[in-house]
Amino acid sequence: MYVKALGSGLVLWIALASSSYAAPVALAEPWLQRMQSAYAEQGYQGAFVYERKGAFTTHQVWRQVNGQGQLVERFLQLNGPAHEVIRINKQVTCNSAGIANERPATDIWPVAALDLQDLQQWYEVRVLGESRVAGQPASVLFFSPRDQHRYAVELHLDQATAIPLKTLLLNEQGQLLERLEFVQFQAYVDPAQAAAQQNLVKPSAECLPVNTDKRVEAARAGVDWVVDWVPQGFVLLNSHYQQGQDGSEGVLSRVYSDGLAHFSVFFENISHLEVEGGRHQLGPTAVVSRKAVQGAKIIMVTVVGEIPLGSAERIALSMRGEQEAIDD
Repeated sequence: MYVKALGSGLVLWIALASSSYAAPVALAEPWLQRMQSAYAEQGYQGAFVYERKGAFTTHQVWRQVNGQGQLVERFLQLNGPAHEVIRINKQVTCNSAGIANERPATDIWPVAALDLQDLQQWYEVRVLGESRVAGQPASVLFFSPRDQHRYAVELHLDQATAIPLKTLLLNEQGQLLERLEFVQFQAYVDPAQAAAQQNLVKPSAECLPVNTDKRVEAARAGVDWVVDWVPQGFVLLNSHYQQGQDGSEGVLSRVYSDGLAHFSVFFENISHLEVEGGRHQLGPTAVVSRKAVQGAKIIMVTVVGEIPLGSAERIALSMRGEQEAIDD
């Protein structure tokens, strides 16, 4: 079977309703295991299209594991404003803006590691069939959420390397929220081929080093806010505090993931600013901000992630100080 790109999500949902399209879940596990292995060791280069809210951007990417065992990725935006990002082991080391917490507009891999046993608690995983992306035969995996706090995800994996060549994010009505799709793809088949491309992952003069010396641990920064509620299955991946450029109070950020979806929570002192909270749905991304009081400080709490807006609002409303949580 060939699964076509969805102008309307109805095609996919009709397919899911038919048992003839649904392969046993066990068939998905080998693909997830292969994708994990490919993430750690497979290099490639290519170009892809990213679609969100009807707007398109085009990007070029190079990916290698260097001699030190580090994963190096270079992204270039090819249309609109010129933009470049270098990441080493998923950490931004330089970009066109020189901002430490800036990420590429897109992520090829939904997550570094997918644990099928854990994911099955929150998603029904199916192998839908086959497709063809960037001239490569691909196998199609579908992750159907078991609750209202997640979106459905469709992955098209290169059959030769298990690299995701296409990702579709769908809402509860099966409507397309976000699409990432390679239009040109070349995997490195041996170390010599990767070595010959080493210069392609080096930053240009326009890529500004990220000022990482302003990052300090949240505990050292005296930030004591906690998330009192997250959807089941989401766990804290990392937390860091970036101090202001002038030495003033900065922003604490925390990232949560269920193994496929993720969201970030930001805490910032706004006692000196006249700003209001709000709620927005930017394509697949929910953005919810609200004010919270901590002693003499006014904190702006912002939740950003590719999760439903109602879930983001509930997370934002659950923020409170650690001492308050202890007292309760």
